[in-house]
Amino acid sequence: MPSISIAGREPERRLFQTILESTESEFLAVFGRRRIGKTFLIREFFGERICFELCGLHEGSLRDQLENFATALGRASRVQGLIPRAAASWLEAFRQLEGYLDACLPKTSRKVGKHVIFIDELPWLDTPRSKFLAALEQFWNSWASRRQDVVLVVCGSAASWMLREVVHARGGLHNRVTRRVRLLPFTLRETEQFLHGRGV
Repeated sequence: MPSISIAGREPERRLFQTILESTESEFLAVFGRRRIGKTFLIREFFGERICFELCGLHEGSLRDQLENFATALGRASRVQGLIPRAAASWLEAFRQLEGYLDACLPKTSRKVGKHVIFIDELPWLDTPRSKFLAALEQFWNSWASRRQDVVLVVCGSAASWMLREVVHARGGLHNRVTRRVRLLPFTLRETEQFLHGRGV
């Protein structure tokens, strides 16, 4: 069940619940300015359904991003001290992720429900000549979209980049996003709910 600590965000929570109840894999793009609560909302709502989480490194090189990916994959495996070898490319990194998910996700999971893959600060991962978006496209098209139990959530604070490169992409990601959320500042009613929830 979603966390009760989420204040407001009722339209977004209804959409997220619809995603969890759908009969096919979903590709969700969430964007909005920094410090508005995107990451908190995603983590709190999906909770233990998140089976892999990665956050891009600000101004990190391709090597830095791939090493960070390997660390996130080791963390997801929950084996103390185990960090896989950093991949040489994003295509290899996503193949590693597919291998991990194939091993840990049930083959038939209608009773189990959706499994969430959360990639935060997506624009930071797309370093020059990294071919990150091509690898993400391959991951979605060849693996995630073939299942019925996956939710791929991508999130970014650079709204113009998210719209151009993901939501309205003209290349390999064209029309791949199934749901989108532009997170806006709290309304007055949501602000009141938030303050009451914090005992103010």
